[in-house]
Amino acid sequence: MDNTNKFTVLGCRGSAPVCKKTHIKYGGETSSFLLRAGDETIIFDSGSGILKSSDLLADDEKCHLLLSHMHMDHIVGLAFWRPLFQMQKRVHIYSEKRDSMTTKEQLANFLKAPYWPVGVELFSGVEEYHDIQAGESFEVGNVTVKTMRSNHPNDCTLYRAEWDGKSVVYALDFEHSQKATAELIEFAKDCDLLVYDATYTPDEYPEKTGWGHSTWAEGIKVKEKANAKKLLLAHLDIRQNDEMLDKLQKKLNEIDENIYLAKEGMVICI
Repeated sequence: MDNTNKFTVLGCRGSAPVCKKTHIKYGGETSSFLLRAGDETIIFDSGSGILKSSDLLADDEKCHLLLSHMHMDHIVGLAFWRPLFQMQKRVHIYSEKRDSMTTKEQLANFLKAPYWPVGVELFSGVEEYHDIQAGESFEVGNVTVKTMRSNHPNDCTLYRAEWDGKSVVYALDFEHSQKATAELIEFAKDCDLLVYDATYTPDEYPEKTGWGHSTWAEGIKVKEKANAKKLLLAHLDIRQNDEMLDKLQKKLNEIDENIYLAKEGMVICI
């Protein structure tokens, strides 16, 4: 299969991995997504799902890892991700500075004794760490990556990748509000794929206000107002089993055939 211009779901759960027979269809790994954008390979976040990428990457393939933030469910896969320990030096890691710490320093604080015995000093596969700033843009080969500050605790970054007239917006760990949603609508304008945070149902959300997450219903509003071609709903709550998600997907299909609940292994053509 031609991998050009394809978006693959590696992990789509929020908060923590889950392993139950009731969660097999949609999967239990936390957030990680692989984008083939022309000649470039981009991975959004390194939750436990990133481990599934190792067999999809060629030994000499350069890979750009864009971290939205440093919450544990989005970086836990780094401790086991094979490309970081290979000598080809093909991995570039991007993130914002936080608390005056660089990207490398933040990861070093997570991967160190007594919490873990293997630190970033053993990441022989990393060619460079990149400190970015929300609101600015940078180039990844022929891909322009734009950034936006999310409405989420501890400085989360949203990304928009653009190349060859195509675009993908990665907006996980985002909580809707009048101001934040208006900014996201503008940021996601006319994109080919919008990846949106659907942690809670509309009924659950009032009790979770301020927690930094959103709902599938708010995602649909953003899709419509931004004129996004496809909507992928992810960061699924660990309580949402296959039966619940199947019922929701059926409901979404009746609203718009271009709205999808993320499933591990799902591939979307851009």
